[in-house]
Amino acid sequence: MLADPSPHSREFDTMKSPSLVFGVAVFLSAASAFGVVIGQIDTFQDGLDNWQGGVGGLAVAPTGGPAGAGDQYLQLSSGASPLPPRMTAFNDSQWLGNFTAAGVTAVAMDLLNSGTNSLSMRVAIREGTGSSTTPGYASTTPFVLPPDGLWHHTVFNLNATSLTGFNSPQPLSVDLANVKDFRILESAAPAGVGDMVTAQVGVDNVTAVPEPSALVLIVIAVPFVWRRTRSV
Repeated sequence: MLADPSPHSREFDTMKSPSLVFGVAVFLSAASAFGVVIGQIDTFQDGLDNWQGGVGGLAVAPTGGPAGAGDQYLQLSSGASPLPPRMTAFNDSQWLGNFTAAGVTAVAMDLLNSGTNSLSMRVAIREGTGSSTTPGYASTTPFVLPPDGLWHHTVFNLNATSLTGFNSPQPLSVDLANVKDFRILESAAPAGVGDMVTAQVGVDNVTAVPEPSALVLIVIAVPFVWRRTRSV
């Protein structure tokens, strides 16, 4: 009779199940097929991270982010010529695709107001790029960023109670499944373009936040993969 395998061996036999391994691999890689990925974060340590804005309106500050000395961050400026008149930054690269399928239900970030007036900060998703009349959705309630020169963490939810349509958009479910333009802007009312303001805002650690069920799966999957690697 063969001896009963050790607990370590039993764990390895369970962990190496092809169906389980395949399921975890599919889950961890699924979001990337849709563009935006759960947990992706723009820290601006390597540059602009594909963010764009008006000419001269975007720059990477080399230090002074939420983590202190050496922590780079995105600096948005508007209002004073030759800067763009509107406070708007957009990303048509990694912040596109099917947010719903990826399980991304919110976007978190750190914000800094270096000016003298409070700012109504929002995020917006749009059905296309270019024209100011492009339809989409923006934060219904802004994050009011005080002019205190301090970093503030906020989370913008992406759901029906947190977003308001502008320019006669498609249903929100349709737009969240095919985001073509993601924006951070300052606007007194929900809109796809920022207001004409003279201001300077710091942005850092822009993060795709998962829905709770997806987060639970990640917490389960990561130790699973780690144990399998250790067993091998």
